[in-house]
Amino acid sequence: MTVRIGKMTFSDWVSLPFQDGWSDTFIFRIDAQACIPPFEFAPLLKRMAAHTFSKRSSASLWVQVDAIGEWYAAEVIRSLKGLAVPFVVTHTRITPNYVDFSFPPPLLYSQSQPPPAVEDKQKSVSQGELRCLQALGRMEKGSEEEVASQAGLPVELTSNLLEMLKAKKLTVYKISPKIQSDKSKPEQMDPFPLWHPRSKGLSIALRSWGVPTALDFKNRTEENLQQIGTPHRQVSRKWSEWLKSAWPKAEIWAGWSEVRLPEVSVLPDGLAWGRIQGFETLFWLEVGDEHKSRKQIVEITQKRIDEAGRFCQETGIRLVYTQLSVNWVHEAARWACIDLPQEVAVVMSKRKMFGKLPTVEWGTIVIE
Repeated sequence: MTVRIGKMTFSDWVSLPFQDGWSDTFIFRIDAQACIPPFEFAPLLKRMAAHTFSKRSSASLWVQVDAIGEWYAAEVIRSLKGLAVPFVVTHTRITPNYVDFSFPPPLLYSQSQPPPAVEDKQKSVSQGELRCLQALGRMEKGSEEEVASQAGLPVELTSNLLEMLKAKKLTVYKISPKIQSDKSKPEQMDPFPLWHPRSKGLSIALRSWGVPTALDFKNRTEENLQQIGTPHRQVSRKWSEWLKSAWPKAEIWAGWSEVRLPEVSVLPDGLAWGRIQGFETLFWLEVGDEHKSRKQIVEITQKRIDEAGRFCQETGIRLVYTQLSVNWVHEAARWACIDLPQEVAVVMSKRKMFGKLPTVEWGTIVIE
């Protein structure tokens, strides 16, 4: 039940009973498969929490994460460190204890009345349709294959869902101006039609992520939007599907293209999360690098692997680093893959061989 406090809305509210009193706790729900990386909710939640605390000094925050594995929820916790409001992050259906909060939440002598409920006026869509709207909400526009991979759905089903959304006037299939990073350059058009969310479709995606109408959610979008429609972006957006085709026994739970990681200076072209060979794993993708010199390739590959490895160590997850390029780039990059930690594997294959990757061997590099 959505509730309102001032200009903010939350998924629900609860007054938790503890030994010395009752909490005043606002609930924010996150679905790990809703096309948003875990750390991109932090700026939104910090603004929501600050406004809520200004209205109710007894307020605390409970973030409920619906996710397989441990990494996604752990990253949500890490991204919220320093939040001025007491918060706790748990998996769905796990009730927190008092000591689980980031710091002791204020307690009331008795259970207070819940905040006002908010009527849901959003147009009804199926779960599959919602996944497509969420994928487009992050990508801003994309092909059927790209939407399918980002949403974790089969391409044929995605095609049907997008047409159904079009009939409901929630999506549109069109050619539009490309997003320009340099406004001084003349306007360019997309090379072919792409699917776009209409304003009502984007609104449904935003509400599904828990975004109040009073706030924006700029963190939701990919980095480097001006590359939409390029072969490079097409590969990065289909990274999850590539992994599923290459390693059918692996579990791929979610994937995102062009993700800005906290406290990491390098930007993966694609990032996926799942389990392989029994280990919860991040799958890091780099595409190309043919425009760099051999020395540059060694240096940037070493930096990417080092920073990605440190990022994974923070939450105890393993890393599979993948380079999709041509042979001479692989031969140069392999010099950066000496003395790999046992929790890291490097695989390299050709960009034009969709769905082909060599077997993962921990602590070493394997080239297709």
